[in-house]
Amino acid sequence: MKLNITAISNRLIWFITLIFLVLSLTISFALGEANYGAYVLFVCLFGLIVCYLVREQGRITLSFNWMHMYMLLFIGVCYLSSIDALDPSVALSRSFDIVKIFFMLIVLYMCFLREKSVDSLLKIGMWTGYIVCFYAVYYYGVDYFINVLSSSTRIANEALNANTVGLLGANAIVMTVYYMMYEKPHWWNIIALPTMGILAATGSRKALVFVLAGIVLLFIFKSFRSPNIVNSLIKLVAYLGILTITFIGILQLPIFSEVLERMSSMVDAFSGTGGDSSTIVRMTLVDIGWDLFYQAPIIGVGIHNPSVYTYFIFGYENYYLHNNYIELLAGTGIIGVITYYSMYAYLVYNMLRYHDFHSNEYVMVFILLMFQLIMDIGQVSYESKSTYFYMMLFYMEVQFLRAKRGALHGHTNSIKQRNEIRQ
Repeated sequence: MKLNITAISNRLIWFITLIFLVLSLTISFALGEANYGAYVLFVCLFGLIVCYLVREQGRITLSFNWMHMYMLLFIGVCYLSSIDALDPSVALSRSFDIVKIFFMLIVLYMCFLREKSVDSLLKIGMWTGYIVCFYAVYYYGVDYFINVLSSSTRIANEALNANTVGLLGANAIVMTVYYMMYEKPHWWNIIALPTMGILAATGSRKALVFVLAGIVLLFIFKSFRSPNIVNSLIKLVAYLGILTITFIGILQLPIFSEVLERMSSMVDAFSGTGGDSSTIVRMTLVDIGWDLFYQAPIIGVGIHNPSVYTYFIFGYENYYLHNNYIELLAGTGIIGVITYYSMYAYLVYNMLRYHDFHSNEYVMVFILLMFQLIMDIGQVSYESKSTYFYMMLFYMEVQFLRAKRGALHGHTNSIKQRNEIRQ
């Protein structure tokens, strides 16, 4: 039997990328005091390069595009911010981390450059979420999760940050609903149910909002597929009615009492009538971020240096400001925020310019992109490898949309030319 080297290489690239993303999120916790996690990730990237070379028969195709350019600019700003940093070594160390992510992105983009869609990348993201969630269950034990859910508390941050686990689970659940809507049912769809329990155990407010809003948006976009506006509105009302009843019923379950209580406390904190300690601390961190920004509004106090200031106040190492916009504004100033989010501005502009709401894939990617920008209000994401993996996914979707629009225009122009010749 003749082996299909290309197919085998593609499967290995997909699998190694999945393992790489999972390990990038979990390996520091899995290894404990050991510090060789970076070497393990390097082995994964080396494996990707080997599989790529086997698939391409030794030829290497490097592509420098807008995504790489924006990252290089951001890296330059990170190093620039170290000039007046309180602790330049912290800024330089984090800047070098971004450099390593840049090379990771080069390897990943090189491996997936020939893809015809981002479906394989979406599935990598989905399975990364599920694996990390069930890794957390393995780390703590099933009994621990049962106790957490029965006592209306939330999991600790020992295995992985609880909010990170919740958001990864939410991401996986929304993608599963997407595949259930547009593909035939698969056996693995059932995994979304226990993942909802894991999400509840994390007590993550952002994760719950992502699941509810993400599913609603999927059905809203689906309802407007019909060319008849009346039918679309009827479908929309029916979908929203069913979803509302379903969500209300699910949220009445005792396992969601903790996250609902935390959401209520968050509203109280913003209204000035109370609030839980987590929300109050986050609001304090935002104030600290603004104070740091006023000290150095142009280039910031140094990338990752807000954690140096918060250490003096809270006594915790690597304590972020829990807001990506404020974190970058304080650490890298106006230049850093503009540089980093200019890539997202490019993506949003082109996603709207080449919009195709009749494309299932476009709808899913557009929802993920919008929620990335919204969730950055409550998380620091610029240092995460998975953030840049999704940035690559968004960029590739833009490329596919542009190519599709170009092909459509070319076909239209050829028809016009033929009609003119006939006339």
